[in-house]
Amino acid sequence: MNKLWALWITIFLSCSLFYSCYDEQNTFGDKLISSTFRNVTSDTCTVSVTNVLMDSVETTGKSLYLLGHYTNERWGTSTAMAYLPYSHPTYGTDRDKTVKLDSIVLHLKMTGYSVGDTTQVQHFTVHRLLEKIQLNSESSKLYSTSSFKYDPTPIGEVTFKPRPHRVDTVEIRLPDELGNDMLDKLHRRADAVNIDHWEDYFKGLVVVPDKSVCKSIQAFAVSDTASAIILHYHVADETDNAQECYINVNTSKSFYHIDHDRSNSLLSKYTAKKNLEIPSSDLGNLGFLFAGIGWYSRLEFPTLNSIMQQGSEVKIQSAYLRIYPLPDSYGDFNQLPDSVYLYIADENNVVTQAVTDYLGKEVQSATLLKDLQNKTNTCYTFDISNFISSEMGTFGMYKHNLHLVFDSDTYTKSFKNITFYNSRGNREGKYGVKLIVTYKIYDGN
Repeated sequence: MNKLWALWITIFLSCSLFYSCYDEQNTFGDKLISSTFRNVTSDTCTVSVTNVLMDSVETTGKSLYLLGHYTNERWGTSTAMAYLPYSHPTYGTDRDKTVKLDSIVLHLKMTGYSVGDTTQVQHFTVHRLLEKIQLNSESSKLYSTSSFKYDPTPIGEVTFKPRPHRVDTVEIRLPDELGNDMLDKLHRRADAVNIDHWEDYFKGLVVVPDKSVCKSIQAFAVSDTASAIILHYHVADETDNAQECYINVNTSKSFYHIDHDRSNSLLSKYTAKKNLEIPSSDLGNLGFLFAGIGWYSRLEFPTLNSIMQQGSEVKIQSAYLRIYPLPDSYGDFNQLPDSVYLYIADENNVVTQAVTDYLGKEVQSATLLKDLQNKTNTCYTFDISNFISSEMGTFGMYKHNLHLVFDSDTYTKSFKNITFYNSRGNREGKYGVKLIVTYKIYDGN
C-alpha cells in the first residue's frame, strides 16, 4: 500500500452553511459558566475519496465458487472460472463382479446468489486440468489471481437459464471414455488410481464461462456432494443393480480465478494489476467498492480542522457519515449489499482499529436504509463521533483516515458493489458521501 497520497492541505473554511442556536445552559468548565455557546450543524465539510485495489482476494476454502461473465458499465467486465481438483473416491463394488458404465456426470449446485442479467442463458464449458493444483507455499492459500494450465479443448458443456434466488442443480454430461477408464481402474483397484497416485491420474476440472454468451455470474456450492463427479454404473446379471460412485471436490484446493477487463470503462487507462490508488477526482468524482475484484474506498477529511477556527473553544457533539449510492448503479440485476464497514488507518494506510459501536465493543456496520419510492434517501449511515473528535487538531503523521470496506465474506463470495460521488461530485449534493457534524462553539474572548 502506498503512503498517504496527499498530506494536510492549507486549512480553509469549508463549513459555511450552518444551522445555529444559542445555548446558555451548557459549559466547558468553570471559567466558561457565564459565557455564550452556539450549537452548529454542518453538512458541507469536504470528504476526499481515493479508490484502492487490494493485492488479491483469497478464493480457496470458501464453500463456494463464482462462475460466469458480468459487465458493469462503469467499472469493466469480470470473468470468473472455477478450478475443481477431486479427492480420491470410495469405491465398494467387488472386483469379481462385472460392471458397466451408464454415464459420468458433473453436478453443479447453485447457491442462489447472482449478479448481472439472469434473463439471458449461461453457457459453460468443462476442461481437464493439465497440472496439479498446489497451494501457495507461503500462505497455503490460492487467490483470484492464481491459475493453472488446462486443456483448451472442452470435454463437456452446458447451456441453461439461471433462476435467481433458486438453489438449482446444473448437470453436465462428461465423455463416456473418461467414465469407462475411471470405472475400469477403480474396479480393478489399479495402482494408477490408488490414494497416493490419484492426483497424478486425474488432476481435476476447470469450468469456463462463454464470454460471448454469458451476461451474469452465479455462485455454486462446494460441500459434500456439491460439484461432485458421479459415475453411474450397474452390475451385470443382477436385479436392482444401479450403482453410483461419488468423486467429491477437494475443498481445501478448489478455488476460482477472476479476470478483470478494464477497457471501455472509467478504469481503462489504469493498466497496473496491483497497488492501484486512484483519486475519485480522476474518475468523475466517483468512489466505489467492488467485491470479487477487491476494491475499497479511503476517506479523508482535509478541512476538518477549519471548524476549530470558529471560536475560542470547539467541541464535537456528534458526527455522522452517510453514503448515498448512485440510483442508476444498482437494481434487480445488481443489488446493493446489506451493510458496509469502516476501519481506521494511519498515515501509511495501515489499519489500526475498527470503528466500533457506541459502547466501543463491536465493529460498527452501516445497514442499508432503502428509499423504496425514488431512491433519493437510500443510504448507509455511520456514527463516527469519537473518530472525528479524536482527529480534531491533528496534522501530518498524527492524522488518520477511514477505509470503507465490505466484510471478508462479501469480498470473497460475491461481486456486490457500491458507487457514489465524493462530497463535491454532484451538483445537487445527492448520491454521494456526506459528513454531518454537530459541534458546540464557545464565543468568549
